[in-house]
Amino acid sequence: KLDESVMRILEECIMVRDSASEETVFVAKWSKFDGDTLERLMELQPLDAQRAAAQRLLFLTKSTRVDNFSASLAGIIRTISTYGYENMVGEPDVDKEGKQRKTKAEKEAEKEAWRTLLAEDGILDVDDANVDTAVDDTAELLKLTGKPLKEDTLLHAIPFCAPYQSLSQYKYRIKLTPGSQKRGKASKQCVEMLQSIAKENSRERDFIKSLGDNEWVQVMLGDVKISAPGASKAAKKQKQSKKKKK
Repeated sequence: KLDESVMRILEECIMVRDSASEETVFVAKWSKFDGDTLERLMELQPLDAQRAAAQRLLFLTKSTRVDNFSASLAGIIRTISTYGYENMVGEPDVDKEGKQRKTKAEKEAEKEAWRTLLAEDGILDVDDANVDTAVDDTAELLKLTGKPLKEDTLLHAIPFCAPYQSLSQYKYRIKLTPGSQKRGKASKQCVEMLQSIAKENSRERDFIKSLGDNEWVQVMLGDVKISAPGASKAAKKQKQSKKKKK
């Protein structure tokens, strides 16, 4: 977990006005950062290096327009990792009129930082000369299957929600309709039913069981009803397990 002092600085970078509130309320929009970049920030040592990186990003948000917070922070982290944080370039004077638009060179530098980050994760070829080339993830998508065969080498299961008609060829699917079940209860019931479908295939059933509760809840819709054969049986089983725990 990030140190509180670092989090406070980062929060100041990503404060946006809450459109849902009638009053002028500002909230931190943490979705502007991806998990990998924050992990890299936590790996910086000592703690002063993390503070320096966050402080540098804060200065950039006040002096110019930051379009990609993760890429900007990743670039700062790499600079500190290479040259240290003690001799970071001083902050120039900010125009009184407020934030300035980025120069072409600054935009290119941010693109390059993001490209390098993708290359480090093996998503983009670092030798690709065209920075704006779209990432080709076709090979990764072809590794996914909704109807595993005997000759397939399975690595793990991925839960997700999608229009039911698009899943007509999928082996494991459960239909959701509007209802009153909350995400947690609905996801547990779905797990019970999916395990029942996979009862004759222990390996696939183990993949379903290996998924954590949060992974199911995160992809589940709220206020739903399970509409599938065996739904009532799974609901009864869930109630019985609750009674046993009591």
